[in-house]
Amino acid sequence: MSNPISPAVGNGPDSPDPVGIGVGQSIKAARSELGISMRALAIRCGVGQPFLSEVERGLAMPSISTLYRIAEALDVAPSSLLPSSGSADVRVIRRDEGRRVASSERGGSAFGRVVFTNDSLGLEVYEYIADSSEDLQEWFEHAGHKVLHVIAGHLHVDFHQRDSVQLEPGDTLVHPGAVAHRWSIPQGGDVHLFLVVTRDT
Repeated sequence: MSNPISPAVGNGPDSPDPVGIGVGQSIKAARSELGISMRALAIRCGVGQPFLSEVERGLAMPSISTLYRIAEALDVAPSSLLPSSGSADVRVIRRDEGRRVASSERGGSAFGRVVFTNDSLGLEVYEYIADSSEDLQEWFEHAGHKVLHVIAGHLHVDFHQRDSVQLEPGDTLVHPGAVAHRWSIPQGGDVHLFLVVTRDT
């Protein structure tokens, strides 16, 4: 089971931002190191070459699901394609810091805040605040483990060939990322959660 991919919502040609430029440069460098063309990478990822060209030039920002698909095609960790949150061993990330990124390219997709990424630590941290009108139901599969903690609201988690799980405030879920999974929010509800993705370094 894989992530369906469609062109991502970009920042527009008139408003490239440093995060998008950094992601594009990282993807281009990883592609060059692997020795594959932009067209070949686009085919592997299931995205259009024009869109991938915009991403590499910092004119479009891939969603989280597309970023994972690109990383899989390049055989790198998704966190290695995101700008590092810094190398200091003590860091504070304020509530207004961190880029908001769509969870997928589907209409009405929920947005998560990238709180912290560090490839050398094999660590990604996201915050989601969403309601049932926003789409979180993208199937994900990836290396490493997920640690999900619900702060407020309720979340339903489906697994491929495993029992579904209903999470309430204060609940924490830990599972291998390689087990296909997706989230949904009960109708009329909302959820506030933190997600940590850990990987072998």
